[in-house]
Amino acid sequence: MNRRLINVSQLSPTHLKIAQWLQHNESAVMLLTEKEIARESGVSIASVSRFWSMIGFKNLKEYKQKLREDLEVTPAKKMMNTIGDLEHTPLQLHHLNKSIQLLQVTLNHFNKIHFEQAVSLIQKTAGLYIYAPGPSIGLAELLKHRLSRFGISVMILHRWGSELLEDLIHLHHECVVLIFAFSRILKEGEVLLDHAQSAGYRTIIITDQPVLRTPHAFDVLLYADRGERDEFHSMIAATYLIENLILAVGERQKKENLQRLEELSTLRKKYKDDLPR
Repeated sequence: MNRRLINVSQLSPTHLKIAQWLQHNESAVMLLTEKEIARESGVSIASVSRFWSMIGFKNLKEYKQKLREDLEVTPAKKMMNTIGDLEHTPLQLHHLNKSIQLLQVTLNHFNKIHFEQAVSLIQKTAGLYIYAPGPSIGLAELLKHRLSRFGISVMILHRWGSELLEDLIHLHHECVVLIFAFSRILKEGEVLLDHAQSAGYRTIIITDQPVLRTPHAFDVLLYADRGERDEFHSMIAATYLIENLILAVGERQKKENLQRLEELSTLRKKYKDDLPR
């Protein structure tokens, strides 16, 4: 939460609790009242009302206005904001330090129960369908490539808008749908969640929002930090999460998966002259 420079040492424990909650739930703030913020952050309404003046705002309305302005950024502005931090720091060192921070925040939010649930759903599914808008398509391709080696049927949902309905007719109760919802969940993602209630398939969401605002139910939520909203969004932590999912699924069926990899190695040797790597 970097709307304005905040002296954390001047905040009371209660106000610090609000500040920390806001830092991880900016997308939700625009839709909430002070009463709801108080409930979500676990403090009193009076504490929330006093909080805005402590960080340089008249009230919640003014904070939302500033937040709205900051959210209206382009990819170019995000990159420039990130580069602006590099005035006295080499690019590689800055990126390394930032990556470590993103991984640490992701680990702080790691939920072992949810992670194991996701692994079990992927392991047992008759077909994994992945909805991956924007830059998350690279993560979807990585999942498909690795999980296919384990004998798991993986399909990436490439159609958008009403064309997505062509894929919905193939989803059934033995399927799992994995939805990437970075920054927010898009309309196609909402439709996939809504249709799950009647079709009976299970859903996994991977997001950078600790609290995902959606009216629809889902089975598992996994968190991966991508940095502040107004800077270049890194996929370091998201990739780390995806690779751990792959490793965990592979470990569950270790004997069978090792056998498949051995078969792949044998085929490579057999056809090395016809299909060189």
